[in-house]
Amino acid sequence: MARPSGLWRSPRQGILVAVPVPSAPLADDYAPTPYWWDELEQRRPRIATPARQVDAAVIGGGLTGLAAALELARSGCHVVVLERDIVGQGASGRNGGMVHPGVKVDVAALASMPGGRALWDETVAAFEGLGALVGELGIDCAWHRCGHVELAHHGRRAAHLRSVADAYTAIGEPADFLNATEVRDEVGSSCFSGGLVVHRSAGLHPGRFAAGLAAVAESAGAVLHDYTEVLAIERAGAGHVVRTSRGPVRAREVVMATNGTTDGRLVPWLGRRVLGVGSFMVATEPLDPSIVSSVSPNGRMLFDTRNFLHYWRPSPDARRILFGGRTSFAPVTVDRARDELHRALVAIHPQLAGVRVARAWGGQVALTADRMPHVGRHAGSGVVYAMGYCGTGVALSTHFGRCVGRWLAGTGDLPAFAGRRWPSVPSAAQVAGFLSIAGWWFRARDVLGR
Repeated sequence: MARPSGLWRSPRQGILVAVPVPSAPLADDYAPTPYWWDELEQRRPRIATPARQVDAAVIGGGLTGLAAALELARSGCHVVVLERDIVGQGASGRNGGMVHPGVKVDVAALASMPGGRALWDETVAAFEGLGALVGELGIDCAWHRCGHVELAHHGRRAAHLRSVADAYTAIGEPADFLNATEVRDEVGSSCFSGGLVVHRSAGLHPGRFAAGLAAVAESAGAVLHDYTEVLAIERAGAGHVVRTSRGPVRAREVVMATNGTTDGRLVPWLGRRVLGVGSFMVATEPLDPSIVSSVSPNGRMLFDTRNFLHYWRPSPDARRILFGGRTSFAPVTVDRARDELHRALVAIHPQLAGVRVARAWGGQVALTADRMPHVGRHAGSGVVYAMGYCGTGVALSTHFGRCVGRWLAGTGDLPAFAGRRWPSVPSAAQVAGFLSIAGWWFRARDVLGR
């Protein structure tokens, strides 16, 4: 059955039209769950009453929180991780598994900022540090340095990518601009006006990485709590009282590592600076390896230049295509997102027509007004925070968490991003209906290549 989708532009069209979205064909074993969880060992939830007094309470059991807990525990601190759902199964365990230096702001814009080179170098340290950590901890997460390709969906964006390639060259980072003909050697599609290959980039299995990091943090002495919702944070002398659904915890330090699920009721200042929006993915049924290779001949990570971007890659076993994107800023169901993503996938890669969807899922990413991540201590509440990765957080979230843990333990410093001015998200974004209107505006910009 078809359902209305609002606006759509095929890769060859120059106008927006309202058309129905056909339902995606579904595999016999279809499930609305992350592909990454298929191979994870099932375990019982970590349900217990948290200790009444600890050195540090980390709120959020994703990569930031787990990495902070690992470093604190290694330093001999008594640390608990309080997760509202299941540790490691938020965005950290269900993202695209694409790992690269940089932030949502491109390298040319980043380099022009005050201290921009130091910020870039910090992201390189985050990327290289993640690769080293995977090896050090022995986490089997299909870490593979393969490079990525940014694909220009419009001629204007191709011209911009050429300038970004020059910026990479200026800082000594290997990257190659591709014209419309050359880009077809990197992606099996004729939809793109150009591309940029960035060689310092990798892929991993995010489900395995998050689960592995959780296991290592536990082995180091961190205590992890699933299904433990934080209800309030109160200042108490030199520390805090963290009130949870399983009782109060007194903590000398509190770390907010909640990213796209940040609850403004706990620290309103943070709630005004992070906007959680949905991002969705689909995984195809197993395919012939030659079909997978036709999509990404060099096995690279791929994403385009749209505001409502698409990102895709071969699965680690090279048997499926994993395709994701932001289909709307407003809330949308997994079924609706699945159908829109499948149509976009086939529009970009007609060779996948008829391929069925085996998995579909979504999660929350955190957007910030300046499209930059932030880390530091909030003076009013005394809470330490690290969040706002804008969809580019696999390396930075782990890095920020480790830096925060070491800093609180007195064995390291906060990253170069610390202390930067953090503008609030416009209050209109909290008004019902605004995000839908903003989504139409960004789709129109995509058509114009803006």
